[in-house]
Amino acid sequence: MTTVRFGTDGIRGIAGETLTVEIAAALGVALMQQHPAGLVLLGRDTRPSGPELSAALAGAIESHGGTVIDVGVIPTPGLASLVAGEPRAACGVVVTASHNPVEYNGLKVLARDGRKIPDAEERALEAAMERALAGGPLIVAPSASHAAEAQAYRERYARTLAELAHSVSASTLSVVVDAAHGAASPFAVAALAATGATVLPFAMGDGIINDGVGATDPAALGEQVRAHGADLGIALDGDADRCVVVDAGGRAIDGDVLIALIALDRKGRGVAGSERAVATVLTNSGVERHLAAHGITLERTPVGDRHIAERLAAGQGGFGGEKSGHLLFTELSPTGDGLLSAITVLGLVARAGIPVGEMADAVPLDPQLQRTVPVPPGEGERLLAEPDLQNAIRQAEAALAQTGGRVLVRLSGTEPLLRVMGEGPDRAAVTAAVEHLLEVAASLVRGR
Repeated sequence: MTTVRFGTDGIRGIAGETLTVEIAAALGVALMQQHPAGLVLLGRDTRPSGPELSAALAGAIESHGGTVIDVGVIPTPGLASLVAGEPRAACGVVVTASHNPVEYNGLKVLARDGRKIPDAEERALEAAMERALAGGPLIVAPSASHAAEAQAYRERYARTLAELAHSVSASTLSVVVDAAHGAASPFAVAALAATGATVLPFAMGDGIINDGVGATDPAALGEQVRAHGADLGIALDGDADRCVVVDAGGRAIDGDVLIALIALDRKGRGVAGSERAVATVLTNSGVERHLAAHGITLERTPVGDRHIAERLAAGQGGFGGEKSGHLLFTELSPTGDGLLSAITVLGLVARAGIPVGEMADAVPLDPQLQRTVPVPPGEGERLLAEPDLQNAIRQAEAALAQTGGRVLVRLSGTEPLLRVMGEGPDRAAVTAAVEHLLEVAASLVRGR
């Protein structure tokens, strides 16, 4: 029997292999057990496998008494805002694998408030899906068309972007926007142009999603920025919940630096809650010290934007972000939205009147190194528990602690990878510690 597992960001797998239409249909059955006769808003990114998975999910929901409005291609945060703003909606589902390569796809479930569902609800859905798969869930083509409503929802999200953009005056700026051939493609140019900026489009859906473009590979965007002489570039990922910034020289701004720049801008403008910012354990310690010097406390959470969202909600709002480009503004959206983040960045740069690269250079960072080791699927927990690896982690922690550094070893929640991060003022010590951990982990993988 297929084993269904939620990672840090929904269910993911290779479409047609580890993520099948049967799994999508089983999710539909499970959702109707939790939300009988409920309305589910459905969206997707631009992957070729998306329509088939969406149809299986929608068919199962409707054949078990629910109603589906398939909004089509839309950013994950766009669907999240629609779910949060629709009193009739029980939940939402986005068919996307975010920043992963095109052969992957995924199923992200959004709660009634637009945020990602809690762990306990994921476990309940897993159990219900396993039961549905064991009994052979019925897949039926959706019986109803809601094309007019779907278009109205897309227009509602576009208006949300425009409302924020119209509050920003960025007419002095030119920006290249890279949509990663993904879900932002129908929305990105209009959203950023509404700020008054000159917008140059790149990777707008005529190629393969995330293939050499987007937030996880901004080098091509850097080339475009230099070629056009633009002031900056904005790279989104496949489902547009990440935002990466490239300066006029084509250099990608470190995600932790971007967090610092936004936090400082909010504090300077007196935004409510701006005396605190929330980030993960991966955020550079140099940023924490820099913010503290400006009266801003950095609170840390486990890796994953869902943890940041939970901490922000518990603290009555504010701003938080991840190094990867997930930026959360609780006053704007229930989840990280790459386009809202991009508009915010344009406003920040326009107000400062200083090139974004120059602003970035003023934020000090400790040397930090992040590397990965591929792990056979299903073997990650066992590898992490290996005595040899645990001993190596303790040795690395002790070595870096002598100079005020740290090490973090964890399993990826979205890919079969072991992630190793080392950080500290002594670059050579950080490099040595990380390389030794990689060597030990790779040796254990080869020996399996």
